[in-house]
Amino acid sequence: MEILKLSEIIGQEIVELKFHYLPENEYGLQSFHSYIKLKNETIIGIPNFDDNEYLNLDQENLNYYKTMFETGQPLNHETSRQLIIGQKITDFYFCYYENEIDFDFSAFIKLSNNYYLSEHNFGPIGITDVDLILFDEKRFNNEIERLKNINVDVRSFSKTNHI
Repeated sequence: MEILKLSEIIGQEIVELKFHYLPENEYGLQSFHSYIKLKNETIIGIPNFDDNEYLNLDQENLNYYKTMFETGQPLNHETSRQLIIGQKITDFYFCYYENEIDFDFSAFIKLSNNYYLSEHNFGPIGITDVDLILFDEKRFNNEIERLKNINVDVRSFSKTNHI
């Protein structure tokens, strides 16, 4: 079975981003998931685990990502589009708590323009904003400091895996 590796995604150009937002899912939470189309036509989500073997490319997974992308809402905010579309993925940054991957956080995707793309996937209705996140370098560094204060360590995938 063919497997898409995170290391193969690094260097790929983003050509489109679509998302699904549910104001209330089956658990009574808001949910948000984005789907990214790369120049090579591969569709990915924002990962939340640091295993290099990111996605089994079986027909079920391919169909799922294709359907979610095709039925997703386009990213219409022009400034966000300009900062994301056409950029290459240069690294992934993952969150760790007590030296274990923290699945509560999606990865931060470092883009070739030094912006960082991520998302908040779930949150209580009316309390937590679930949405796409786009940080410049300064805001990303501030977020890393904020996370350090709650004992969450943010690590580069490329540096950790010597890519």
